[in-house]
Amino acid sequence: MIGQLIKKQFLLFMRNRHELLVLLGMPLLLITILGLALGNIMKSDAPSIHAKIALVERGNEQADLQKFVHGLENQDIPPEQKQMMADAAKQMLPVTALKNSISGSKELKPYITLVTAKPSELEKIRKDTSYTAIIEIPRQFTYSVLQNAFFGQTQQPALFFYTNEKKEISSKIVEELVTLFQEHYSTFSALGKSGLLNGSFRMPAVHVESKVETVTKREPINAITYYMVGMSVMFVLYIASNIGSYAFCEKQLHVFNRILLANVSKWSYMIGIFISSVLLAFFQLVFLYGITSLIYHIRWPHVTAFFAVTLALCFAVGGLSVLLTSLNYRLNSEHMSNFFATIVVTLFSLLGGSFFPSNQLSGWIHTLGNLTPNGSGMTAYLKILQGYDLPDVAGSILYLCLFGTAMAIAAVFIFPKKGELS
Repeated sequence: MIGQLIKKQFLLFMRNRHELLVLLGMPLLLITILGLALGNIMKSDAPSIHAKIALVERGNEQADLQKFVHGLENQDIPPEQKQMMADAAKQMLPVTALKNSISGSKELKPYITLVTAKPSELEKIRKDTSYTAIIEIPRQFTYSVLQNAFFGQTQQPALFFYTNEKKEISSKIVEELVTLFQEHYSTFSALGKSGLLNGSFRMPAVHVESKVETVTKREPINAITYYMVGMSVMFVLYIASNIGSYAFCEKQLHVFNRILLANVSKWSYMIGIFISSVLLAFFQLVFLYGITSLIYHIRWPHVTAFFAVTLALCFAVGGLSVLLTSLNYRLNSEHMSNFFATIVVTLFSLLGGSFFPSNQLSGWIHTLGNLTPNGSGMTAYLKILQGYDLPDVAGSILYLCLFGTAMAIAAVFIFPKKGELS
């Protein structure tokens, strides 16, 4: 008899073309519209980073070098040491080393453009928003650096560094690069003060290895994929409200009474509603994911995990269906189904992240969203699409099964007892 009750629910859905259009056609339409419209906003790939740096040199490095070398002649040190210091100074010119560190690395070339500008162009460059950073080299900077490196002058040479606050990521990269160069240079300056540098010294360039990847080292989720999951887990909840409304219509039309007169227990009737809800939700999800995967070439890495999450989510929908049926019978109205379809589903969708990632709002909202059946299912689906396997989504599967069980148990206690049906 339970089989006949399940068949009855399927026939009701098949004959209601309006409901089929809403449950199957509407999510496909929304997936396409939202995925294409918000593709650039929700693109999960790493942002394009390019830094344009202006180097403004007020002095002349070669003139500073010659001044330093000439100054060595007045120092009371052996000629061999003078020659060694002159040769080492030629190899550790700071401006040249800074240029090589920024533009000489093949790893950084795709991301950084170094522009050498005249001092007269500084104000114009500062107003140009295309520049990420400006490095200003003051007069006699190289001479001061060499004097400090070899003779330990107390006055520290300084350069000026300006960043574009509107380009936070790229300016931070340039700042870190200059800081790294400064640390390297300070180390070898300390060697110079100790007299440990010789003519064979070469100022090392700052080497940076670049590799763009997600924080979790998983496949990124694009907008189409995100809304495929978001819309599917949202619209599967409407199965519960529709089943509850159908059940109450059967009560109004005395179909439920005729079923009881046919010696079918009310628990068999509720089990039929539960199983039919699970099966209808399963077919809806498989249809939506199958169509969208074919159209947009989305691949599910772990099919076993996908079906496990789908069955668990359908189990939760089955629990909601029998709960709404019990509430409708208890209140003798289908207002609970309507309230669930209009208010609760919308609230669950917002918290669960069907329209936008809930973790962008706050951590507690994201946690609350994972307590909804659609939010928990969506988290598990997205993990699977990122390459996670069945053990990684076992927590979500267990929660959905417990949620469905809790809803079914609540439905048993709420359903009117014999003599309370009106």
